[in-house]
Amino acid sequence: MERCWDLNPNNRPSAIEVSELIELFCNSSYMGANKDKEIEKQFKEAEEYRKANYTSIGNSQLTSHHPQAYYTSRLLNPFTRDLSNNDTDCLDCMID
Repeated sequence: MERCWDLNPNNRPSAIEVSELIELFCNSSYMGANKDKEIEKQFKEAEEYRKANYTSIGNSQLTSHHPQAYYTSRLLNPFTRDLSNNDTDCLDCMID
């Protein structure tokens, strides 16, 4: 589980690895064997952490905004200002 949080993406498990671990967890639960208790323990710890920190995580995500974020539409660059005029001019030209 902790490998998923690694800052370096190359150290994180692939989707196939994650899928295999989840499948292993599900199969061990269904079979009643529970051979790999560590995986089960990590899932339970992660769920407990999520439940305990849900409100604090949710509140911080809702209230924090990037200081340079724009919430109104604007031109991306000065050249786009004349685009509509240029389109009209081009439509007037017919190629036979």
